Parts: sequence; structure tokens; C-alpha cells
Amino acid sequence: MADEPMRDAEGAFALAPDGMDENIPVVTVSKNPGAADFTSISAALLSCPANQGLRIVVEGGLYEEGVLELKKGTQVIAADGCGPDSSTPVIIAARADHPAVCSRVQGALLRDVRIEHHGPFCSMACVVIEAGNVRFEGCVVTGSVSIGILVCGAATPTLTGCEVLLCCGDGIKVADCARPEVHLCSVHDNDGFGIFCTGTSGGNFTQNEVYANSNAGVAARGTCFGSFQYNKVYDGKQGGFWLEEEARCELIGNDIYQNQKSGIQVGGYADPMVQKNIVRDGLKGGIVVHDHATGHFLNNEIMRNVMAGVGGTDSACPLFHSNLVKDGRGGGIVLHENCRGVFEKNQVIGNTHAGIGLKGASNALFDGNYVSDGSGYGVWIQERAVSTLQNNVIERNMRAGVVVTDTADPVLSCNIIRDGKHAGLLIRHNATGRFRQNTLSHNAHGNVVLLEQASSELVANIISHGALGGIIIRGTTTVTVRGNTICHNDGANIAVLDSSNPTVDGNVLTNGAGRGLVIMDKATGLYRFNMIRNSELAGVYVGRQSSPELIANCVCDGKAAGILFEDEATGRFTYNIVCANQNEGVAVHGKAHPTMECNVVLQGGHGGIWLDENAAGTFRGNVVEDSGTNAYRCGTTTANEWRLAERNTNTAPAALAEVLSEWAEEKMRTPGTNKKVILVQNPDTESPGGGVAMATQCSELLGLDPSRSCMLVARFLGDAGQFEDAEELITITKGFIGENGPFKMEPAMRSQQWADMSLHCAELLNKWAAASQEYSRDLMTRAAEYAQNAAQVFANQPQYRTTVEGFASALYWVGLNFATLLRLGGGGQWSAQQASEVAEQALEVAHSMVSSDTPAHRVAELFFVDGVLSFCKAEAINAGFLDAQGRAEEMVQELLGKSLQTMEMAYNRWCEAYGEKHLQTVKAITMIGLLQGKLNGKEASIEWYRRELRIREELQGELHPRTQQARRTYTSMIDEQLSSTLPDSKVLNEAIAASKAASVENSTVVVARFLSEAGQFKNAEVILRESQESGGASEG
Repeated sequence: MADEPMRDAEGAFALAPDGMDENIPVVTVSKNPGAADFTSISAALLSCPANQGLRIVVEGGLYEEGVLELKKGTQVIAADGCGPDSSTPVIIAARADHPAVCSRVQGALLRDVRIEHHGPFCSMACVVIEAGNVRFEGCVVTGSVSIGILVCGAATPTLTGCEVLLCCGDGIKVADCARPEVHLCSVHDNDGFGIFCTGTSGGNFTQNEVYANSNAGVAARGTCFGSFQYNKVYDGKQGGFWLEEEARCELIGNDIYQNQKSGIQVGGYADPMVQKNIVRDGLKGGIVVHDHATGHFLNNEIMRNVMAGVGGTDSACPLFHSNLVKDGRGGGIVLHENCRGVFEKNQVIGNTHAGIGLKGASNALFDGNYVSDGSGYGVWIQERAVSTLQNNVIERNMRAGVVVTDTADPVLSCNIIRDGKHAGLLIRHNATGRFRQNTLSHNAHGNVVLLEQASSELVANIISHGALGGIIIRGTTTVTVRGNTICHNDGANIAVLDSSNPTVDGNVLTNGAGRGLVIMDKATGLYRFNMIRNSELAGVYVGRQSSPELIANCVCDGKAAGILFEDEATGRFTYNIVCANQNEGVAVHGKAHPTMECNVVLQGGHGGIWLDENAAGTFRGNVVEDSGTNAYRCGTTTANEWRLAERNTNTAPAALAEVLSEWAEEKMRTPGTNKKVILVQNPDTESPGGGVAMATQCSELLGLDPSRSCMLVARFLGDAGQFEDAEELITITKGFIGENGPFKMEPAMRSQQWADMSLHCAELLNKWAAASQEYSRDLMTRAAEYAQNAAQVFANQPQYRTTVEGFASALYWVGLNFATLLRLGGGGQWSAQQASEVAEQALEVAHSMVSSDTPAHRVAELFFVDGVLSFCKAEAINAGFLDAQGRAEEMVQELLGKSLQTMEMAYNRWCEAYGEKHLQTVKAITMIGLLQGKLNGKEASIEWYRRELRIREELQGELHPRTQQARRTYTSMIDEQLSSTLPDSKVLNEAIAASKAASVENSTVVVARFLSEAGQFKNAEVILRESQESGGASEG
């Protein structure tokens, strides 16, 4: 801030030190002849020697001098007591069409005089400064028919403590490239602008008062770049500051108030710096930026304006940073048309209508703002607006925190929207928009509400503690809700009503005070990969005439039913996990008739699936746990009418351990609680089913992400023999997390999950092929490709424990699948020889990873693959797929012997790790039986095949494809062994056929009975005795 000029005892301005030269000549002027050296100022100026200074002291009076042109170094000073406000002021006046005072020189001074222009209307300015650095101190300039002071050319004058008023034009006009210094002046009641800068002018304007001018207080045009600091600009009839064209002025620390239009208006292509100003109490807007204007607006206080505190329109593109926009009666920040710009770290508080209002096709960035306590909306985005809002806090507004209407299409990310008296986020009409990673909580009328035909995208938001619900979807909306955490909401975490048709993917809905997911009226929609847990009421409620599709969701730990159907609801439900709910896992009431396929229903407190007498539906391939009450109930119909298979479960399958973390690793080795698990289908459905091996405490699955939950369901389906369903689910999941999928994740995480799924497919297709009567080349080619892809991804990842284990598992399946492909003569891009080489390379790397800390079951896996590769090489040589170089028979025997030796080592290691009754151990038993038959004859293999059949019946159920394959092999061996001793082959054939058809009795019992009836008592006795010694028949 500039220092105030010194005054003498009478209050007149004292000369600055550089004007107090005692050696300068002094003359006097008075209107009284003889009382002074001259009677006119002009005459005194003429007496000034060239290039020498002269001080002219003027007594009071009216001096009509024509054009008073100052000379270099001259000082015109009112005598003591003759200042502008005295009773005898010095008045320099003009009446013709020329200025009263003109200056083009250096070092001139005019002090404490009054300058008036009484000439014809619209005459030239009262004072014209065309060049030089003249100084005006304490002067009063008024021109009822002209501009007050015109500064032009390259002039650099200084105006200090002057008053410019009552001019018929502008008070002070600065043109061309002039650079004035205007300090502590008062510019008021002029008919034009108070101060008008144009051209390429600059200058400094500090601590002035500019008020009551008919146009704006200050206007700037051209490319002027003046600096306005600490001025008071008020009561302008056309506003405070008006900057347009290409003005680049600097406004700092000004107090701008009570102007009848905008406090600051920026138009054209202006680009000002506006900083630390107070813009208040305007009768219209605070700051308005329009046309193509830009500008930086920093740390200003904009408050109590009748219209918007900040307005932007046309194609303006300003930057507003760290401003306070408060108590605007027409809104806080309002943008129209094609306005753009950046608005960051502003505080927008207590405004009516909307803290931020976006209209037209505005497209601005709002980052890190605080929008609160408005009596209307926090943010209102309407018409065609497409702005981006991120990292803002929007709270305690009386209406919706954010409302999006019409066809607006904004992007909101990482905002906090909370404690609103209405909805947190309201989207309606035909609005769209993307809403990502926002936190919405404690909003009174629901955290997110979608109405009419909205079609937005909600991704990865946290939505909690909504008084009327988390997300409420109504009308015919087609919103996408993906990857959100929605929790602790009253009503429902998500409610889908009317005829809405959303896509709801990969969300976590937890701890709802009401229902987790509600689908009612005629709503449809696709709901996939969601985790719905800990709901006070039903986890999923489907009512009225709704018909949704739910795929691969997990609905668990609810205080009531897992999934509840009522009224006439339908829909399709596949691959879902429903576990540990306190009432039924699935309850179908009223006249509901859903389609449920390939779901897993566990630990329902009141049963697995319940149908009312009038309810119906289609149920195929669902795995349901009998938790002490009926696993499946239909009115008064007994559950047994619906059971196709049932068994006791003592362990989880080994494959499940790869998904269930450390807890499942322990559970896998611990006997369970003999829970019964059944496969449920409609009684009129004839498709083959199967048992399934699973953990007995699946509520521990709650920590899994959606893709891993899907992998778990795929494992259930694969273990149940539903291979095609399992592969379909894996394919869906791979598309879901792929590079073009809806989930956005780090590349390393995506690669690992992709590798995990490829590994699952490699295992699944291998088992699928093994369960077939003949291995399929197509299945094994795909299985080999999946295994190789998984190994390549794991090999390129950082060497953490999980990735190393994944790599080891991938190598296992590469070796196993390529060995099998070798046996089939190759497939796809691989010949038999190439398949053999790939398998050998994988095993070489896998063996190099073995250390003293490698668990026994991992070592057993390597022995097993070694044995399979040797066996497959032997088979390939026999089939002519590999060249034995004339040693075929010798090499086959060597390879088979090596295979048997390594299989026995694998069998022993797996028995140490898991015991004999385990799905890993039984693989070695199968291969030992096959190898014994090839090396030592059929009789040597029968005992091993019998063991395999008994273990598979117990662990996988009698309807499982692998059990059926084992039964075919075993009964075929019996057929071959007894055919030579049975006199009547017809009886034996009937026995074998009966054993194959049996599904609820042990096969050995069936064969023994028929042998007895045929008179083969000794053989029947041997079969029964061996069966009893080895553990007896498994339960039906």
C-alpha cells in the first residue's frame, strides 16, 4: 500500500521532497493588479526560462486561461488558504472546446487547484496529459460537459489525493500506452465510467474511492493491464469493474460493494488477475465472466449479492481458486451456455437456489470445493451440462446435495456428499452421468435417487447411512451400478422399483437396517457378482411382477431369508451363493415362479429352499445343504421327493483350498460335521446331476471379491460334474474383469486374476475330459492353452509367495494337460512331439523350485505328473505318435514301469498329507490301477479300481461323472475276469447291467447278488468279504 502524502498544518498537501528544491525561482499570481508578480498563470508560465524550473504560487480566484499548458519543471501551487475546499479556491477554467489544462512535459506539478470546464457539451477533456510525468496533488477536476482527466500517449503522470467528479463523461480516461499512478483519489458522480482504461495502457490505481458513477466504476478495454489495488468501488449504476476485449488488469484487495449491476464483469477475451477482493452486497451478481473471457480469481470474498455470487456464461473459461462465495440470494456459482473453466478449493456456503448451478452446455471442472448449508441444492446440474466435479465436500444443504436433471451428463468423482436434508444425489428426467468413488452418507431422503428415464453410471462409490435407503431406482431408469460399497442404510441398500432396468455389478451391500436388495413392481435388470450380507431383513427381496436376472451373487449372513420371492415375481437366478442366513436360504411365496439354476444354498437356518403351496418355478442343478431342517420343501410335499443325490461330507475338496485362504487350508484337513449336501432339480427334469464336495462353513467366504466368489461357484459346479455350466461362468467372469470390462483395476491385479481364472479353466477342462468315456482332443487342447497362459502370466509377475505358488500350480497343469495332449497325438498348434517337449520343460522348471520346505502334497503332485508323462509317452509310442527308433516295445515297458514307480510315490505322499479318502489321493489310485493292468494283467488292477470306485462314491456321490466312469471301468474289469469261468454269460451280463443301472446301492453288492443267483457263490463271497474289509458300502 502506498504511503499517504504529507499535509501541512492547514491540511494542504506538502510537496514531496523532490519538489522542495529551495533554489527554484518563485513567482506569484493574483487577480488583483499590483498584488503579485502576474495576474494570470499563463503570463507566469511564459516568464519561465527554458529548461529551468519555476514555482508559481497562485492566489484564489477564477483563471480562464484558455489552454493552460504546463512547462517542464514548473509547479503551479495554490497559495496557503486557497485550496479547492476553501472559500477562495484557485479555479482554472475553460469554456471553449479545448482542455483547461494540458501537459506534455517532465517534472511539472499542479497542486491544490480546482480545474473546471464550462465549455460546450462534449468538449475535449478538462485535463489532457499527452506525455511526460506531471503530478497532480490535491486537485479537484470537474467537467460538466466533458471527460475529467484524459491520460494518453506515453504519459506517466501521478494523481494523488485528487477528486474527479460531476463530469459528463468518464472521470479518468487512460488511453494509448499511458501508465498513470492514481493514488488516494476520489472519482464519483460522473456520467460515464469512473475510471476508463483502454488501448495498451497500464498504470497503478491504489486506495482510491470510485463510486456513484453512471456507468461502471472502473472499465478496462483493449489490452490494458493496469493494476487496481485496495480501492473502494461502490454504487456504480452499471456495476463495479467491467473488463472486456483483451484487458489483462490486476485487481487486488479492492472492496467492491452495493453496485447496481455486477461487482466485477469480465467479457470479451479479457484475462484479469482478481485476487483478495471483497465483492459484496451487489444489487445483482457478484462476479460475472462471459463471452470468451478467462482470468484468475483467487482468494476473493464474494457474498450477499442479490443474484449469483459467481456467474459464467457464453464460452468463458475462468479459474476460480480459494474464494469464499457466501449467502448469494440467486445462487453461489452459476454457469450457463458453453461456459468452461476451473473452480477449485472454493468455499460456497449458505447460498439460495443452488451452491453451484450448471446450465446450458457448460463444461467446467470443480475440484476440491466446499459446498454447504445452502437453502436450496448443493449442486444443480441441468439442461445439457457436462461438467466434472471431483474431490468436493457437499454437505448440509436443504435440498438434494447434487441434483442432475434434463439431459445433463456430468462426471462426479471422489466427492463427499453428506448430511443433506433431502437426497444426497438425485438424478432424473433423461440425465446420464458417471459417478465414481464418491462417498454419500446420512442424507435424509436417500443417498442416491434415480427417477424417470435417468441412465447414469455409479461406480466404486461408498453409500452409507441413508435414512430412506442407499440407492433408490425408479421410473424406467437404466442405470449401471458397479463396484460400490453400500452399507448401513435404512429401508434397503438398493431398491429397484417401477419399470426400471438397471445393471448392478460387483457391489458390496452390507449391514442394511432393512433389506439388502429390493426389486419390485415391474422392475427387471441384471444383477451380477454382488456381495449382499448382514441384512436385517431379506438379503434379496423380489416382489410384485418383477423379473430380474441374478448371476453369481453372494447372499449371506442375513437375519432373515437369503432370497425372498413374493406375489407374482419371476426372474432367472444362476450361479449364486446363498449361505448362513437365519431363515430360509431361498423362500418362494405367493404365486412367485422363479427359475433357479446352478446356485449354491448353504446353512439356511430354516432350510435351504422353501416353496409355498401356490408357488412354482424351475430348479435345476442347485447345490443345497441340509442344515438340520429340510433342505428343500414344497408346501406339504416331503423333501425326499426332490432329492436326486445325498451324501455325507467330511472334507472340502483340495481345489477349494486355493480359494478359501488359510482358514480353508485348515478345514480341508479337519473332519467336518457330516452336513448333508444335495443336488436339487425339478422332479420332471431328467438331466443328469451329481454330488459336490464343499466346505461345511462357507460363511467364511465373505472376504472374497466377486471374481473369486465366481471361481468358487465354478469349482462347486465342476466338482458336481456340471462342467459346461462351470466353464460358462468362468468365461463370464473373465469378460467382467478383462481390459475392456467394467472393473477398473491395476494391471498387476488384473493379470493375477486373469491367470487365476486361466488356471481354473485348465483344471476344469482336464476334469471334464477325464469324466468323459473318451478324452476329447478339443477339451484337452483348450485345457493346455489355459494352463500355458496362466504359467506365462505368473512367470512375469513379481515373485511374491502367492505368485510363486500360482506359478507352481500352473506348471503342474501345463505338465498334466500337455502330457494328455501328447497321448491324444497332439492338438491345435502342437504336434505330439511338441506337446511332449512343453510338458518336459514345465516339469524341469517345477522340479527346480522344490526345496526342503516344499510341502509333501506339492512334491506328490510332481511325482504324479512325472508318472502321467511317462504313461502318456508309452501310449503315444504304441499309437505311433512318437518315434521310438525301433525300440517301441522296450521303451513302452520302461516308461510304464517308471510311471508305476512314480505313481506309487505320489500315492504314498498324498496318503501322508490327506489320507487315502481324498480327491488328490484317488487320482494316484486311478493311475496305479491302470498301470497294474498294463504291466501285471487285469487281475492286478481290480483291487485298485475297486478302491477308486468306493472313494469316489463317498466323496463325490454316485451320480458324479467321475464316479460313473470309475463304475464303468470296475464293472468292465469284473466282466472280463469272470467271463472265462461263468457257464452262462447271459447271467453275468445281467449282473453287470444291473450294477451299472444302480444309483443308490453299492455296485459290489449288486454284482455279488447276481453272481449268487447264477450259482457263483465263491466269487460272490470273495467280493463281499473284500468290500467289508476295506470299509464297507458307502451310504446311499
